[in-house]
Amino acid sequence: MFDWNDIRYFLALHRSGKLLSAARQLGTAHATVARHIEALEVSVGQPLFVQHSDGYTLTAIGRQLLPLAEAMENTASHMLDEAKVGHAEVSGQVRLGAPEGIGAWFLARHLPRLMALYPALEVDLIAVPRFVSITNREADIAISLERPQVNMVVTRKLTDYCLGLYAAPAWLAAQAPIVERDDLSGHPIIGYVDDLLFSRELMFHQGLCRQPNLHLRSTSVVAQQQAALAGGGIAVLPNFMTHDDPRLTQILPDIRIQRSYWISGRGDIRRTLRYRVVWDFVVALCQEYQWLLLQQPGNSAN
Repeated sequence: MFDWNDIRYFLALHRSGKLLSAARQLGTAHATVARHIEALEVSVGQPLFVQHSDGYTLTAIGRQLLPLAEAMENTASHMLDEAKVGHAEVSGQVRLGAPEGIGAWFLARHLPRLMALYPALEVDLIAVPRFVSITNREADIAISLERPQVNMVVTRKLTDYCLGLYAAPAWLAAQAPIVERDDLSGHPIIGYVDDLLFSRELMFHQGLCRQPNLHLRSTSVVAQQQAALAGGGIAVLPNFMTHDDPRLTQILPDIRIQRSYWISGRGDIRRTLRYRVVWDFVVALCQEYQWLLLQQPGNSAN
């Protein structure tokens, strides 16, 4: 029979890859982590980790143990949450993964509302310009630009959102007028690095005009926004990133690019209280701010 405490240390070391990182996560010393791993390896009768210069990775037997360890973690978490329902307490850690734009410019602004409602809840917002994996335990809940095609994952459409063309007013004043789509060919466009795109849904720059001049590229939408603010050219940005920023002017407002966000979680996501609370908050938030996510020129909250 496995000791649940040993399993906790096993999962922490697997996810962090380093003794010190696992120790910080669990609020203990690295020697304690090593001692619990050693105890678990004695119980199993085989090594569970291989140590490399840059950290620890699972052995073959460690990879076999991982699904069982995660199942034990889910069961323990579910039992704890159910025990707390009667006290209306939501506590524990939830990792929420999202593309950089919606994560840094939308969710981050509203998550303090959730934290105020549930002071014992901890949310790790993973806002990065790539797909955040649920199956690899990078996140408990993930928002993506495409519907995940993965078994054992619960998925629903979160919301549509719109993007437009933006540039700095001072830069625009120094350029030839842009009055129709073909005029874009004569101006620098800030876009994505094609071979580093994490979603095909970001492949919209080539369709803007006949000969787009993509002279500055970045994997980061925030970097693209900053480049536009600095007078680097025209950027395609989500309207929720620009609606309250007078430093950017929308160009050709009739060009309205629409995309979608999807929200996903593991199959047991609805049975764990803290996950359910975060999931429901994000869904309700996107419904509340449809006016912003689908913003058209001249739209407001009123």
